[in-house]
Amino acid sequence: MNTVIPAYRITATGTAMHLGIAAALLTVCIWSGWLIAVRFSSSSALTAFDLAMMRYSLPALLLLPFMWQARVAIRRTHWLHLIGISIGAGVPFFYLSSTGLNYAPVAHAGLLIPGTFPVFVTMIAVLVYRETLTRHRLIGLSLITAGVTLLMMASLVQQQADILKGDLLLLGASFCWALFTVSMRVAGLPPLAAAGLLCWVSTLILAVLYLFGWVESGLADANQDELLMQLIIQALGAGLLAGFFYGFAINRLGAENTAAIGSLTPVVAGLAAIPLLGEQLSLAALLGMALICCGVIKASGFRLRKKRSQLAFQPPV
Repeated sequence: MNTVIPAYRITATGTAMHLGIAAALLTVCIWSGWLIAVRFSSSSALTAFDLAMMRYSLPALLLLPFMWQARVAIRRTHWLHLIGISIGAGVPFFYLSSTGLNYAPVAHAGLLIPGTFPVFVTMIAVLVYRETLTRHRLIGLSLITAGVTLLMMASLVQQQADILKGDLLLLGASFCWALFTVSMRVAGLPPLAAAGLLCWVSTLILAVLYLFGWVESGLADANQDELLMQLIIQALGAGLLAGFFYGFAINRLGAENTAAIGSLTPVVAGLAAIPLLGEQLSLAALLGMALICCGVIKASGFRLRKKRSQLAFQPPV
């Protein structure tokens, strides 16, 4: 028996539209700050494990009441969607993105994570939910692919093996984020409850990794100013506010319209990294940024009119 669910692309009008746009723009700012903070930590004593624990453990405690309130909805959600939420924005995403940022500049991360995940979202929609690949989406995805190819070919031609390695890791993070985005939209859970769920699952995974000695901590060697900065950005920004704003934007605008606004992330992050980290935007990065941003907007069919589409979903056996 087929269950009809809201499509991952949705349109909105009025107050819901304005609130959704505001939430998406705030998410862009938080994402950009998070990318810069993770890149900055690559030269500090803090490890990826330390940042991940800041990112997930404290929000897990603060979001527990919201999980409890939504416990019935969580129990009724298909287990595959719960895994998609927990893993897509959880530990795998964090380690892929943070490790990738050890090799690639912030501008690449801004382009490859929020910039390319519409390609993966569309792949999931077409392969899993049998959604039709429209002409405007095909054109947009072609532009995104051209931008990514240009970016990675520049690293290959210049024999920048480390940057190329980082780019591949960031693409893996992008796929994880696409999985989270689609799972979040299909599950329809309250944003704070979903954020609490992924934080709890991630904290438990990190605790197991630490107990078995598979990860290391550098907290003892880090200075207090850096700890405070990372705690604010990881726990408050990425852990609490970004999860809520992003989920809110998806629920109001849909995944594709949110992705269109999210395409501003590489612009904001790349420009901010120039004075803050001393990075420079290469010609390939600028051209890739233009292609990917245009591609995301085109692929999303950025519409905010009152219209709703549906997808038929057959739960796996």
